[in-house]
Amino acid sequence: MTPATRRRAFAAVALLALLVVGASVAIQLAVPSNEELARRVEREFEARLGQRLVVGEARWRLRGTPVIEVLDAHTEQPRDEAIRMRRLAIYPEPMPLLRKRLVIDRLEIEGAEVPRQALAAYRGKLQNADGASVVLRTLVFRDLTYTASSGVPVNYEGEIEFSEGDRLPRRAQLRRPDAKTPATLHATHDGRTSEGADIYRLELQAGGGTAHGRARLTTSGSGRMTLAGELAPRGVEIQALLESFNRRAFISGRASGDTTLRAEGDTVGELFRSLRTRSTLQVAGARLLRIDLDKAVKSLGEDRAGQTPLDSLSGVMVTQNTAQGLKTTFTEVQAVAGAYSATGKATLYRREIEAQGTLVVGGGVVDVPFAAHGPTREPTFEMAWGSIAGAVIGTAVLPGIGTLLGGKIGGAVSEPPRIPPARQRR
Repeated sequence: MTPATRRRAFAAVALLALLVVGASVAIQLAVPSNEELARRVEREFEARLGQRLVVGEARWRLRGTPVIEVLDAHTEQPRDEAIRMRRLAIYPEPMPLLRKRLVIDRLEIEGAEVPRQALAAYRGKLQNADGASVVLRTLVFRDLTYTASSGVPVNYEGEIEFSEGDRLPRRAQLRRPDAKTPATLHATHDGRTSEGADIYRLELQAGGGTAHGRARLTTSGSGRMTLAGELAPRGVEIQALLESFNRRAFISGRASGDTTLRAEGDTVGELFRSLRTRSTLQVAGARLLRIDLDKAVKSLGEDRAGQTPLDSLSGVMVTQNTAQGLKTTFTEVQAVAGAYSATGKATLYRREIEAQGTLVVGGGVVDVPFAAHGPTREPTFEMAWGSIAGAVIGTAVLPGIGTLLGGKIGGAVSEPPRIPPARQRR
């Protein structure tokens, strides 16, 4: 190597060393310390979303796979409405940052507690945050506990992959990790219709049964979205399904039928909040879990502890998301249990039940109006016993006897028992 060559090589090495040192100094000046990063996250959160955030610790790493972690964070909202998070990790792509554009390759959330009441403070703010040019490709969440308006906490885990072009989900998975029977939802983008609507293939597994179907997401020129779809539930055990979501069941049996769903909104959040479903169901092997109907009728309601197997059960169930939680309405309910049959309707909303119907005894000999109301955990059950003599009821339900009454005793009762106002039930 000639002296000139050595000098040029030395100069090149020295220049490279200076560049490395300069870049290192620039990074140290540009990237905050962990403490500064934590405070910056708090300021940005409050500036964009209008709520205070307390961050226990924040840290970053540039070597290897870049990552920013936020640990032990919670919002400053009323105690029962605070959102808490054990860990949030952002994996950004480095090159877009040079163009002041944040592309998150993966966002991980672990150990989050999200009360439904807390979310109202952020509606309309996430999508309207000024100056944000953010692309999210994959969202992963584990040990996320969502508490609905009912106050029942439910734990979830899942993963959502987004399409960068239109930022719609390309694939979504949702699971109940601690359910006794598998409870999962898979939604996969499956092309578009000739009118341009996005098609999603839906696969659900819950309560030992399945539900398969398709949904179509249409977006108007103004950005408003409409979701419509169909599902075909088959062999879903009602008790196991409700227990998977920490709910107490009144009925067991395997439900099958057809379900339609519809929602509208300008954002994904609005779509979820407006979701409405309508299901026409038949239940095989149905059983009333907390009442022995035969005992109740023969004792005029004094003894009803036990269960009642049903020969058949069918009806229409409509669910509607509301600002106060899920509202479920049952109509066209028809049930048969031996010598008894019943028709009626019921509404479940905000942990309360309102139900009315008619119990037919002795193959149509006696009509007995009934009603149920109050908290779903311990409702009050009322029946028009006063219109029927105990001895007649005890005889009418015996097989082979149909001449005692010569007509329907219940025909004299034109209205079901009056449901008292809510303030009188306390």
